Amino acid sequence: MDITFGELKSKEVINTLNGKRLGRICDMVISCHTCKVTGLVVPNDRRLFKAREDIFIPWRNIVKIGDDCILVRIYEAHGAFLPDCDEDNFCEQQN
Repeated sequence: MDITFGELKSKEVINTLNGKRLGRICDMVISCHTCKVTGLVVPNDRRLFKAREDIFIPWRNIVKIGDDCILVRIYEAHGAFLPDCDEDNFCEQQN
């Protein structure tokens, strides 16, 4: 399946671990060395005087790109997203 960046930007990103809507894609990261997409970026919550860093979603954490949404698997702890976490090392990151 081929998809344009414009089409990606129109899709809602949903975390399959908790059902939370993360927003829509605002950027894409491409490796200059491999010429492959390494991940997608979603803007994080922005509140008055409290800007948080955007959420980087590694390509390996994308579960499915559907017609109207993108399903991802991102662990979250204490309000922070842990993109390098997976089921095997999630507990180690929490200690």
